[in-house]
Amino acid sequence: MALFDKQPEIPRSRFRDILKKSDIRIGQSKPLSENKKSLIENRDFSRKLGDTISKSEYERTVRGLESQKMHEQDFAKKHKLGKEIKFLKELEKRDPDPK
Repeated sequence: MALFDKQPEIPRSRFRDILKKSDIRIGQSKPLSENKKSLIENRDFSRKLGDTISKSEYERTVRGLESQKMHEQDFAKKHKLGKEIKFLKELEKRDPDPK
């Protein structure tokens, strides 16, 4: 079951909990730290946009990050953005409530 499998949007508080509990690894690296997860939440999914996150908002954010990565000149920043994009795509695919 995916993040938005049965509902068109999820509350930001639930999204925050899902982010905190996630242990997604990108390649051979360690999972993202709590600081990076909170940065993703605050920077990319701002509270200014409302109390819920819709599937279209989530996809728009991922596309925006991909566009930002494509235009970035610094390889280190490009690599960091790539990790964040892969993390968000994997988070969307996975079951938020594993049993």
